[in-house]
Amino acid sequence: MSYLIKNATVVSPTEVLESTSVVIDGAKITHVGACPENTENHTVIDGEGKYVMPGFIETHVHGGGGHDFMDGTFEAFEAIVNTHASHGTISIMPTTVACSEAEMFEFFDLYRRAKDKVSSANILGIHLEGPYISVAMKGAQKEEFIRRPSKREIDRLIDEAGDIIARCTMAPEEGEEMLYAARRMREKGIDLAIGHSNAIAPQIIDFYNQGFAHITHFNCNTPGTRKINQIVCAGFHEAAYLLDGMTLDLIGDGRHIPKELMQAVLKIKGVDNVILITDAMRAAGTDVKESFLGSKSEGSPVIIEDGVAKLPDRSFYAGSITTADKMIKNAVLNYDIPLCDAVRMLTLSPAKKFGLDTSKAYIKEGYDADIVIMDQDLDISNVFTMGKQIV
Repeated sequence: MSYLIKNATVVSPTEVLESTSVVIDGAKITHVGACPENTENHTVIDGEGKYVMPGFIETHVHGGGGHDFMDGTFEAFEAIVNTHASHGTISIMPTTVACSEAEMFEFFDLYRRAKDKVSSANILGIHLEGPYISVAMKGAQKEEFIRRPSKREIDRLIDEAGDIIARCTMAPEEGEEMLYAARRMREKGIDLAIGHSNAIAPQIIDFYNQGFAHITHFNCNTPGTRKINQIVCAGFHEAAYLLDGMTLDLIGDGRHIPKELMQAVLKIKGVDNVILITDAMRAAGTDVKESFLGSKSEGSPVIIEDGVAKLPDRSFYAGSITTADKMIKNAVLNYDIPLCDAVRMLTLSPAKKFGLDTSKAYIKEGYDADIVIMDQDLDISNVFTMGKQIV
């Protein structure tokens, strides 16, 4: 199919182009500029008063539409991807929670079977968040499944799933087992992130020099300055601000991160080093009041209250119920962040982290036709995945 999006406002990560037309031929963008004279071979979409932007890239998604990736079925996998694609997430990284070794490897098998059968979004690899984290900073993840990995488990993980894991979030301060896991993963090209960790600034700086160049959901189970044995120790905030090359992500649901903190992080780190994530769990895209984080067999029951998932005792948030389009709206309308910057944090910033910026994250000729069209209220109008209209 060929499409012509006429006279729209094109919002790329680095510029805004008014009264611009975009042509899609097959899976690629073939024209960005003045409206072509010959339009008879194209399906025409009126872009007047609308924003055209690159498809969103989401690196931390547990679930949505009433399903979790850990449910272990193709139906759940497809439903989650379709749910988030309909909200503009056209590239997605399925994310695990702490679970048994058996359930983790069952998910690896499912991923291999499902990734090429789902056409509504690009599947970017697995984000392994847990089980190799800190009990002290477990948040809503179940303590019984948090562990230091044996050499046997890590060798098996690398041998059987090293090619499909894109990122691993872990707590490297937890011991030599963690550092062995990190070394094996780094050799395999897996992106190393620190999260659900109780490390202090000197440790974080040391881990950064060992390849941990990203912080998962900054300010959520990544503590800052605190007293340890009556000694004041700097933490994640201070290390992140000192390390120019350290990137981080923020949960953009308007609940986990207050306006002033997001503005401060962007002022200090710069938009290039910040990625927006949903950290969405299965209740995203639904109106349920009770749900589960993780699989129903091994996961944690949660309640949905005040626009966020919580453990029933309200001791911790348990992931968000947001979607990418809502994050854009929150950033721009509630947090006073320029639209171009909000788009950048959901497109170019993650694309550069995973080597996708030569084919995605821009509205440019020759780039993949992953496109989101939003109206003036920042509500979804149309979504294209590799030139295929899905909304």
